[in-house]
Amino acid sequence: MPGTVTFQAAVVLMLWCGVGALMADAWATPLERVEFESASQRRVSGGALSPGDGIQGYLAKPDGAGPFPAVIVLHGCAGMHDTTKQKLVDELVAWGYVILLVDSYATRRIDHACEAGALATFFRRRPDAYGALIFLARQDFVDPHRVAAVGFSAGAWVTLSVAETNALELFEPPSNLRFRAAAAFYPPCREAAARPGIPTLIFMGALDDWTPAADCSNKITSWGNDGPPVELVVYPGAYHGFYYQYLQPGRTMFDHWLE
Repeated sequence: MPGTVTFQAAVVLMLWCGVGALMADAWATPLERVEFESASQRRVSGGALSPGDGIQGYLAKPDGAGPFPAVIVLHGCAGMHDTTKQKLVDELVAWGYVILLVDSYATRRIDHACEAGALATFFRRRPDAYGALIFLARQDFVDPHRVAAVGFSAGAWVTLSVAETNALELFEPPSNLRFRAAAAFYPPCREAAARPGIPTLIFMGALDDWTPAADCSNKITSWGNDGPPVELVVYPGAYHGFYYQYLQPGRTMFDHWLE
């Protein structure tokens, strides 16, 4: 962890750095399956809208009326493993957050997008994130002005994309909704475009041979220091997929080591 972390970035970090005792007391929080539409997107060639798709997700909330801050989670190229779903839900709900796990594959009948079709799938998933934000904003137990985006691997690529300044202006309906913070776990930083316009944390493994940490370091350097804080955390001895408990012991998947 860098020696200095700004307050805004530290707020994002609190989503992920729980106390050991709290982890030990985590419970199996129930998940509600929900459906919503990804956002309609304006075509570059004209004013016509490209309609959104029907998307499936999993929702959980703390006890009480709220309104609560919320986190939208975007899975990696292989989807979200059930044990990871439960780990995320138990942790974040215990800390007082509503959580919406966005399944971009189920309704599209995608098995995985880890080899072919990665770029096409990325463009199809960006409207999912904004559609999820619109869906949460309509829930009376959610504070629509305190929603963060959290993504893993390919989902972290989407996260960095929707964190860009004015990224959501491509989508309908227009509103003042936007994500307030972002956390990206081992994203392919080489593919990232503009600098995030919201406080952002990027978590990488030093031994990652799929999305190298050096790519993120180089990208952040190229972005410069103007704007909200963007912090890079590189964990020594960690590989791609280090958050996923089911990848213990490690294994080779798609010609990369995950652990």
